[in-house]
Amino acid sequence: MSDAPQNAARWAYLRSQVPAMERTTYLNAGFIGPMSNQVAQAFRDRFDLEVTWGPTTRVVSEDRMAITTRLKEAGARMLGCDVDELAITGNTTEGVNIAVNGVEMRPGDRVVTTNIEHGGGLMPAYRLREHGAELAFARIDAEDGPGAIVERFDEALGDRARLVILSEISFSTTQVLPVREIVQMAHERGATVVVDGAQTAGHIPLDMHAMDVDAYAIPSHKWLCGPGGMGLLYVKRDRIPDLEPVKVSGRYAASFDYEGKFEPNRDAVTKFEVSTMSSPAAAGMAAAMEQYLESVPQAHWDYVRWLNIEAERRLASIPGVELTGARQEATRSGLFLFRLKGTDPAHLAYYLQAEGGIVCRSVKQMDSVRLSLNAYNNTTDLDRVAEYVERAAMKGIPEAVLEAARAAAGPVEA
Repeated sequence: MSDAPQNAARWAYLRSQVPAMERTTYLNAGFIGPMSNQVAQAFRDRFDLEVTWGPTTRVVSEDRMAITTRLKEAGARMLGCDVDELAITGNTTEGVNIAVNGVEMRPGDRVVTTNIEHGGGLMPAYRLREHGAELAFARIDAEDGPGAIVERFDEALGDRARLVILSEISFSTTQVLPVREIVQMAHERGATVVVDGAQTAGHIPLDMHAMDVDAYAIPSHKWLCGPGGMGLLYVKRDRIPDLEPVKVSGRYAASFDYEGKFEPNRDAVTKFEVSTMSSPAAAGMAAAMEQYLESVPQAHWDYVRWLNIEAERRLASIPGVELTGARQEATRSGLFLFRLKGTDPAHLAYYLQAEGGIVCRSVKQMDSVRLSLNAYNNTTDLDRVAEYVERAAMKGIPEAVLEAARAAAGPVEA
């Protein structure tokens, strides 16, 4: 990684195209990202077309088909796969559930996940345990490097692993997991690997074919900064026939009649697509992926990790601040974690937004505040974070803000 960011003009342009940055210091794309003008316009144009002409007129129907094609073509370029290996979903969790519950499991089969999983992957694992599977955890610490992580999975896989569920980037520890090595090890033992890509799409360069993963689910609304309620599920071509859909519609049928004749369409990834999608959301996600691809994924990845290092430089010197996220070159991402001694991270995150207009979140699992450093961010944002964290360290959080923070407390998962 270089000492200075490349493509500075591109990052400045992206910043200028995100209206939220005019009003806030937005550092929360790992939860929900802010739309750019380009994405919002694609959403509005499609919405207006439906309102103007009616949703089933020919012009609107033809546009819907074109949007579907555009969405999958952009998804295939971003994910490094083929168009006919992608199904449209509503979000990452839906995609993970489709893949996980499509695997034929027998009592006693082992399901392996991690102790740093998001609920979208962990709950399907627990559900399988309720139905007779054995559940094992690869126990990972934030400071673990790739070698240690692979060792943890080696121990957890054993000789009866049937399914592995993991996130490529942990929402809690912020670290990048060595998925390619884990996939190879799991496949050698006959296990299917399903990856939660909630923190990767629009964040890290992706190549499904090189990774050799069986299934990989992504959302629109996080790092890609697209609309909510839209996602994609990649399923490796030779796994499509043997993964059973958990919900079905007419797309599951190769042919049928009303006299009992039925032939399932087992070989097409569209069998996982159940019903009507939001065309405005699909148009927005397509635009978001295209905007990300225009930035060059590797350049984007280098830039956000450079911002992570810059955040470390600014916050590490503040008295009472402890850096708690992944900091090795191989595991560092655009997510950054820290805590302030003696301060509840949820209260600190609330204070940062209330007093400094800094939008971020706390991570209960790590007792920390998390910053999501995306391509529209810059070092000015980091300076502002450092300024307000230092104020909290020196003067404490005002009591009125603490009271408001306590009143606003609630569950946060993303």
